[in-house]
Amino acid sequence: MFYPTLPEDTQDFPAVLRGIQRTLADRARLTAQSIIESGQRAEQLQREAFPDPTRPTQLQNSEALAKLTEMIMGGPMGFASAGTIGPRITKLGDVQYDPRFDPRVKEQPRIQETTTKVEQTANLDAPTIPLTQFEGFPFITSMSDRTAAGGLLTSIDDVMLKRPVELQGGQDFMFTNPNKVWASASSPVRQIMNNAQFLREITGKDPLFIPWRMAPSGGDFAKFTGETMLSYAESALPKSVKKEIDKEIKKVAESWKGIDSPESISQYQSFSDSTRKKIKQTLDVNFREAGGLGIGQARLAVTDPKQFGGSDAQIMNIGRIFADQPIIQASGHASYPKAVPGEGLGRVDRDLNIFQLLPKVVEQRGMPSAIAPRQTDIRALQMKPYAGILDEQTLRLLGY
Repeated sequence: MFYPTLPEDTQDFPAVLRGIQRTLADRARLTAQSIIESGQRAEQLQREAFPDPTRPTQLQNSEALAKLTEMIMGGPMGFASAGTIGPRITKLGDVQYDPRFDPRVKEQPRIQETTTKVEQTANLDAPTIPLTQFEGFPFITSMSDRTAAGGLLTSIDDVMLKRPVELQGGQDFMFTNPNKVWASASSPVRQIMNNAQFLREITGKDPLFIPWRMAPSGGDFAKFTGETMLSYAESALPKSVKKEIDKEIKKVAESWKGIDSPESISQYQSFSDSTRKKIKQTLDVNFREAGGLGIGQARLAVTDPKQFGGSDAQIMNIGRIFADQPIIQASGHASYPKAVPGEGLGRVDRDLNIFQLLPKVVEQRGMPSAIAPRQTDIRALQMKPYAGILDEQTLRLLGY
């Protein structure tokens, strides 16, 4: 993961572009690795096109290669879809988003007038895979916020960010980081790997990793929301207002070096979650009327467009855990230091709730409905990773 080193002067556009280009080049190399070496994002089609591992450049299925090429290069030229490499411009008033991103009624006009630009640096058009393809496979699940991956947030409205925000995910982390299927803190990663090794021992198969979606505010722990608010304030506000912001932040973080300091973002990343919350609240409550960003604008700016809507506890992606490999000690993620070894495989082929894959949990908790979990049910799922097996009975319950 890379943070571009950009000049403080927003008028130095060539230098800004060079900084962005360096980051794009780094992300492009990672994307190439994930496609060529790891088979991420369309693994099935790649194997059909080049099935002989001893002759990896010999094409044997031109139709599969054509589909793979269309998947990688698809999307309208110039403006990217959620998956295509290139600029993606979103006016929030033109999309349907969950009102819980910011429930304040008076904030809605401000949010709906907001336009964001993301330079998509990774192709995220992963193949759609029916779960029947994994009959008999064990799986592990854990919570995932809605933040986007594989891009740089470069501007909001007419403000070019001096320091673009690298979007790391989130659900699509598994498609932008070769040989890594998930990132989290040490304890959750250790729990996932212990479960994965146990499941591999009893089934002989590497377990799948199927994360479930958190509420819209679930991305606040990740540092992108606060980084966006700080970067926007640095880029848009006059010195007098920034001086007031620094004064307020120092009340909760005495070591704060200032919003214009080259170290401000790395400082923010190093603060505890409680301190980051206070900084976000200060920027939102005290300075959004002075030209800063509101929390709802910032949340939506860093959210995966595929997840502006969608119910809590839904599943979206399917990965595979390499259960025989060690925990990755340096994930490269700004918020989650450790990583689970593995790869992204694709996306589920229908709308499903994680509780539909866990019928025994539904029974044990006395849930009235798997497709409409209570908040208490979702909170229970946040406490630890859960596991199951995609057996014939479960797949039938899912409608396959």
